[in-house]
Amino acid sequence: MEIYNKPPLTYTEQVELLSSRGMVISDKQRTERHLANISYYRLSAYMLPYKQKENGKILDSFREGVTWDTVYNLYVFDRKLRLLVFDAIERLEVAIRAQIIYQLSHKYGSHWQDRPEMFTPPKIITLRDGRTVTMDVYGDIQKHIKEQLHNNKAEVFIQHYCNKYDTPVNPPSWMSVEVMYFNHLSRICTGLRHRADINGIASYFVLPPKTFCSWLHTINYVRNICAHHARLWNRDMNIVPEKLAFSKSLDWIDSPNTVKRSKLYYFLCMLNYMLQTANPTSAFKHRLKDLLTEYQEVVSLNAMGFQPGWMNEKMWNDKK
Repeated sequence: MEIYNKPPLTYTEQVELLSSRGMVISDKQRTERHLANISYYRLSAYMLPYKQKENGKILDSFREGVTWDTVYNLYVFDRKLRLLVFDAIERLEVAIRAQIIYQLSHKYGSHWQDRPEMFTPPKIITLRDGRTVTMDVYGDIQKHIKEQLHNNKAEVFIQHYCNKYDTPVNPPSWMSVEVMYFNHLSRICTGLRHRADINGIASYFVLPPKTFCSWLHTINYVRNICAHHARLWNRDMNIVPEKLAFSKSLDWIDSPNTVKRSKLYYFLCMLNYMLQTANPTSAFKHRLKDLLTEYQEVVSLNAMGFQPGWMNEKMWNDKK
């Protein structure tokens, strides 16, 4: 182990460091502005694909001809990609929320979220690092609802309920679920005690229940990446979604066994698949193809997990 003793560098010194490592910088003042607005450390992740390698180890020096514009354009692409993905997730989140509320309230009444027998009982699980945590879906959503009742002054419908009703204490599900986060929606679906309760919600999106819950977990993971402005384009997924072998009624990957589910391409296919139900007129696939075309000179499709000929897949091709 070593002691970290690197001093902070000025923007001018950062530009000089990049130049000394072989990066071509045509406009140093412009580069300094980029570093001031984004930071060297954040941009360093986008420099890695352009660095030299030796015996499998990434060196500090850049490959010959690598320019600052190449790195910066890759960062801009990733930012635009996150915005596109986040927009698609938002549309899915609204649809998932609506289905949870509609199907469970019609089956169990307005306040199903307040019935502990709806959910699997609390259980203790052991994490990979040896720590133990208690999984309590009912307890967690009840805690969140109470926090929203006390702290959320912006939602008029919450305040209206509290001012007019005192029984039940919590608002009905169509209010309570509206103030839940995406991770709560995912946990509700995985935490329902009876399999039949999730079947209807999953079938709305033309997915098997287990696959649907797995995809929600991965969507929540990617949503957090987008919300925290983290690198997305070539990321290996820590939460790998379950495979969908085929679909009889919606467009899907022709040969799903050949696609790496840990890569972003599979996730983009998931979004495109679910949007066929949640937002049939979505321009997601057109915007994605336009974005990839615009930045084709700096983006490696292989690093994202795209398959050769992916545009000819029926789910990406407009020709039916």
